Amino acid sequence: MSWLAKLSGGKKGDSPSGSTRRRAQSVPPVRIIIDRNEYQAEEFALGSFRIRPYDGDLIAKQQFDFRLAFALGEEAFDIACRGQVVKLDEKSGLVARYQKPQPFYERKLVEYICLLKGV
Repeated sequence: MSWLAKLSGGKKGDSPSGSTRRRAQSVPPVRIIIDRNEYQAEEFALGSFRIRPYDGDLIAKQQFDFRLAFALGEEAFDIACRGQVVKLDEKSGLVARYQKPQPFYERKLVEYICLLKGV
């Protein structure tokens, strides 16, 4: 028995198997609204996202305003954010980072990402 198992009071074989672990729930993808155009994020994390393909007017290193729209259960959220283009080309699409929203919305975003990733 490992020391971690001893501390946690369980045995190595007592951990849940892959089939019984909490799995990612089917949550609708986050929508990113830039200049009245709506995109689904191909990759999304707290502080950054990737949209591919992107056909808007942004350029590299440009700062821009956008909205994050997502649902948690029956509750819908639409958060105003400020971002900056990190990379923009045909292969990578639009890669951007954004400032954290207000603490309440940041907690909701973290909750959404946990559901999305199955954590």
